[in-house]
Amino acid sequence: MAHGSARLSTWCLFGALTACQCGPAPVEGDAAIATDAGHDASSLDAHPADANRPPLSRGVQWVRDNPMFISALTVNVGAPPVAWVNDYFDAFHATAAHLWANGVPIEEAGWASASNPHYRWVSWVASDGTSYADDQVIGGLTTPPPGRIGYQIGDEPADYATLLSWQPGIQAVHDADPQALLILNLMRDVGEYDRVVDTFVGWGGDVVSYDDYDRANGSYRSLARYRAAGLRNGVPYWRYLRSFSFAAGNDPPLTESDLRWDAFSGLVYGYTGHSWFIYQIDPSNPDLVPALFASKGDFNSPKTASWSVVAQINAELVNLGRAVTQLTSTDVRYRASFGYTQPEGTQAWSAGAGADPYLIGVAAAPGNLLFEFLIGFFFDDADEHYAMVQNVRHNHGDWPTDSNDSGTARLSFDFGGAPVSVQRNGVQSLDKLTGNVVDVAFTSVQGDSATLDVQLAAGDVFLFKYATGAAFARQ
Repeated sequence: MAHGSARLSTWCLFGALTACQCGPAPVEGDAAIATDAGHDASSLDAHPADANRPPLSRGVQWVRDNPMFISALTVNVGAPPVAWVNDYFDAFHATAAHLWANGVPIEEAGWASASNPHYRWVSWVASDGTSYADDQVIGGLTTPPPGRIGYQIGDEPADYATLLSWQPGIQAVHDADPQALLILNLMRDVGEYDRVVDTFVGWGGDVVSYDDYDRANGSYRSLARYRAAGLRNGVPYWRYLRSFSFAAGNDPPLTESDLRWDAFSGLVYGYTGHSWFIYQIDPSNPDLVPALFASKGDFNSPKTASWSVVAQINAELVNLGRAVTQLTSTDVRYRASFGYTQPEGTQAWSAGAGADPYLIGVAAAPGNLLFEFLIGFFFDDADEHYAMVQNVRHNHGDWPTDSNDSGTARLSFDFGGAPVSVQRNGVQSLDKLTGNVVDVAFTSVQGDSATLDVQLAAGDVFLFKYATGAAFARQ
């Protein structure tokens, strides 16, 4: 390739972790720029029965081997007290600290001094690989401190040309810490997003991330876009979640249903990393206010009601993440009330979606007027089929999802030719409150047909697999 071809072969030999899943070299010209219609489609024709699966990329291997990445970004607030760190990991249920671009080396050392047994961390660095704290690459660290996961290099490159200018910084971070995961975060409408992602992965990048704080139907386009980019390149795809308001004061407040819908919609699409933006922030920042604390930049600030809501969501993400980190997304579909309420960037459900062998009907149960929901499909390494259903209602959604009402989805199955165990035993679900696998009986059974009614609170999800006798995939 015209820029950095020697780097590509070097970066694909990244240390002793599993083989790098390198993407294609950049292609010059308009032919390299895929349209939304080409890559926003939910189904990527993934099929479980593939004996020649490539080795997992090191990013996916990290996801498989670790608790689901759940963090909240702290921005320029200094080294925290020990009690604050312990509260973050033990009560807020985060699984990693997330530091801003001045996080290494001083702020990170402050977090580490608490010696919390769950401590792990990611830090932003500038696009040239340096820390804002001292203008040295990864803060001048020569030996990565314990718990280091990786580095987000820069933030929101505007387009492909901008990414090319960041290549020396990305290389510098790799050279300074070859075993660290390299993370790229993109904005909602970055130019040439496919080309940007493919090039970053081709350079050895490990994780693609994005931020889109839309609480309406526009969010589904981004969810689909970066899911497709991650799956195409064989790397984990992560996202930022909204936990802030604008200081101008004209922002509708976050509600529990908004927060749940935001977090769990990512699970339906197979996202395995979730970062709340923001946790705390420098009091001099004129634009943003954290939704989780009564005041910004104060380690002693009282928590808001939203803090407890998000803490509970995090605990549920941890439990569901035990399975989702072990699965591969095959498809995502949206069940709309009417054709004209189908959100842009989604596909209507149809039999055979996700290569599911038994599901033949997805509808709102009787009496559930204007109920809409997402359904995501997955398989595990044993070729077992899974599905996740979400009630997409939340207070600040688009009509008719702009409520915090519960709803009941009716799933219909045809088990003709299925193993007897599947017909008799129903399905197994992963309880998001306990992390336990529970048996769920069908609502009705007639011959080879069965139905299952799933009641869901606003924003909540139900993850299940067929009771084939094979184990439910969990860490």
